[in-house]
Amino acid sequence: MSRSAVVVLGSLNLDILLRVPHLPRAGETMHSLGLEHMPGGKGANQAAACAALGVPTHLIGAVGTDEAGDRLLGALRDRGVTSSGVRRLPATVTGQAYIHIAPDGENTITLHGGANQELADAELTALDAALPGASALLLQLEVPLAVTVEAARRARAAGVTVILDPAPAAPHLPRELLEAVDILTPNEHEARTLSGELDTSAAARALLALGVRYVVVKRGAQGALLLDAAGEQAFTTPPVQAVSTVAAGDTFNGALAAALAEGKRLPDAVAFAVRAASLRVTRPAGYGHLPERSDLG
Repeated sequence: MSRSAVVVLGSLNLDILLRVPHLPRAGETMHSLGLEHMPGGKGANQAAACAALGVPTHLIGAVGTDEAGDRLLGALRDRGVTSSGVRRLPATVTGQAYIHIAPDGENTITLHGGANQELADAELTALDAALPGASALLLQLEVPLAVTVEAARRARAAGVTVILDPAPAAPHLPRELLEAVDILTPNEHEARTLSGELDTSAAARALLALGVRYVVVKRGAQGALLLDAAGEQAFTTPPVQAVSTVAAGDTFNGALAAALAEGKRLPDAVAFAVRAASLRVTRPAGYGHLPERSDLG
């Protein structure tokens, strides 16, 4: 890999999309309006989004030796992701995500981790081999936390920019993880969960106080908020007609890493990521509809 490459260590899931009249309420049974199977998982999604923008992208993770694993690896290869760091586990099923999608594009997700929960020393060894060619490492929280912490620590020691998408969010992340993170990219819900603060700016400032260098809060249709010790900067986006919000946040992260790998300053990279995510929600779900460089100028 060239030094401008991006490495992603994270989850791979087969997404099972159920289109529903509205998001299910407690105790409610409803008929689906449609069923689709698509490649997913935050790690795979972010890798695919980054590669779609023309940046060399290397994914590290695990899948089963089942049909779902075959489909995921095939989809990633088609999108241009290098997946030699994805281990095949014969005794474990590939991760799966069950996604309810309402007509307005909003969604709920239930995960079954499967092979994603088996990441261990083999993946850290693969990471060590990839870091010398990397400018950024993308991490999430859908794989064992101990692996994520160690991956962040090793990347920081190698001088690689560490970007953590803290999803699914959980309070009280280890201080050693946050101190190894350069850029934390929660959405507003995740920022509140991680910090205990209800106000978005206050939540981001609380996260900075835990040792993160930069916080980028993804705000959906409102754009994003970038904070560091010097202050904050808002990035807005024009209104769009949402078709699907599935993986919009992952597109943001992939585009952010791609822009940084190309040498953009962080504020410019955030603005680029906002544009990419805004375009993503106007299209159907699936890797075939990811924004490409020609779409964004």
